Amino acid sequence: QQQQQQQQQQHQQLNSSGGLGAKQTNQVGPAGEVPPSFTCTFRDGVDYVSSGPEDVVEKLSDEQCCKRCKSRNDASPGSCMVGVISADYDKPPRACWLKGRVMRATAKEGVRACWPSTPPQDLEGQAVTDMEEHQERLKAVSALSSPGVVPSHSILLQRAEAIRAATRHAWSAYVRLAWGKDEVKPVSSRALDSVFGHAVTMVDALSTLWIMGFKEEFQQAREWLVINLPGRLGKLVKRVSVFETTIRTLGGLLSAYDLSRDSAFLDLAKMVGKKIRSLTSSAGVTPYTFGRGNGGSKCKTLTDSGTNQLEFRYLARETGDKSWSESSDRFYDMIRGRPSVDGLWPNCWESGKGRITMGADGDSFYEYLLKVWLFSGQTEDVLWDMYDRAVTGLEKHMLQKGPDGLTYVQELSWTGEDAPKQVEDMEHLTCFLPAWLSLGASMPRANATRKRRLALAESIANTCWHMYHRQPTGLAPERVQSMQMDLSKTDTREYILRPEAAEGWWYMHELTGAPQYREWGW
Repeated sequence: QQQQQQQQQQHQQLNSSGGLGAKQTNQVGPAGEVPPSFTCTFRDGVDYVSSGPEDVVEKLSDEQCCKRCKSRNDASPGSCMVGVISADYDKPPRACWLKGRVMRATAKEGVRACWPSTPPQDLEGQAVTDMEEHQERLKAVSALSSPGVVPSHSILLQRAEAIRAATRHAWSAYVRLAWGKDEVKPVSSRALDSVFGHAVTMVDALSTLWIMGFKEEFQQAREWLVINLPGRLGKLVKRVSVFETTIRTLGGLLSAYDLSRDSAFLDLAKMVGKKIRSLTSSAGVTPYTFGRGNGGSKCKTLTDSGTNQLEFRYLARETGDKSWSESSDRFYDMIRGRPSVDGLWPNCWESGKGRITMGADGDSFYEYLLKVWLFSGQTEDVLWDMYDRAVTGLEKHMLQKGPDGLTYVQELSWTGEDAPKQVEDMEHLTCFLPAWLSLGASMPRANATRKRRLALAESIANTCWHMYHRQPTGLAPERVQSMQMDLSKTDTREYILRPEAAEGWWYMHELTGAPQYREWGW
């Protein structure tokens, strides 16, 4: 009784300090499974990170989950220190996770933990402390918001420092938990080598580290990459994405070189570039994987072959060897001879029909048209013409005003002959368009279309803002279907760290000076 009273007092303290609710229930299982006096301690709103394997069992009640953990732990002590019932929004929802070798507690809304025995209070206390510190950081960041008011220089400096602190936090966790691996899992804190197997987070972060002034961390990454990356590149498996390797690894190394002028990064970039160039055909066609396979659309797409010209042209310029860009550039010649709708090609361009989109499988092809033209010194008229025609096609076929007054960018379905039909699906990826449109509109040769296209950029930027603003989480979904921002018609309700909207608002602020874009980004 004294122990129970002490536990109840501890539970009340947790509730008052961190909101981690707890209650106990007596569970009487079948004979031989758990003793009739067995008491399970439940914790609401707290998850536990383990260093060992985790088994998941679906379709168990909370009580059954606790009993399953108890039975397992009795059979093999330490094999299940805690069972955690996942939240409704998890995958799978309301499933029972059986965890051994628990390391620490972490606050998480919607989950429920069950302990076959009394949970270690140091874990509980740390979860409370973490939550309290997190809430304090949120308050500090929220205080830097200034809706409707142009922020002062002092506020902007504080925002910049808050962003640097967030980067420092993420980088230090990667160094501590997943150094040399592709990524770190944010909930379990485990290192993971995904399919890439060559520390893509490290390479991807190089330019950010440099720009934010983390030169010591940049140098630390540089030393590891010089020693280890060549060997990792030699072991790339066939299913690794060429597209992702180009924009993350090759682009990351070239950015690091461009900023630091350290030739070690250029040497590493050439290693990656050679592997990619060896896969590109004489017509400029590049496969999706290093095994020459296709991606999710089961075809050769615009983005597969149209998202490497910047990288290879940069290599050609820096090395003085034009052969770097010759094969990839031929894709532009080839694609112009394929069927299109007012400058818009089907994502699966070989078929001459199908989906046309400014989202997945199409977006970066169109994005690169303008940027490669700029990289040419604004001299290659054919690239500007391809960009200009694509914008015309967008204006003519892909736009629709929703019942909420917002401008939506829809997908198209094209038979190859008749006029294309709209499909009411706007991906978050299309939020690159405000940057694409405004940057093009700022060019001298866009005088005749500047006003109209800048207005279109503003309207799409506003739609992208509402994709965030109208969600209870403040995070945009992967797509909005049927122009319903409440997601009642949307089947992809996830946020996967897409940068397009924030980048688009950055361009809009730089090119127009309108303060709302910086506020939206913040």
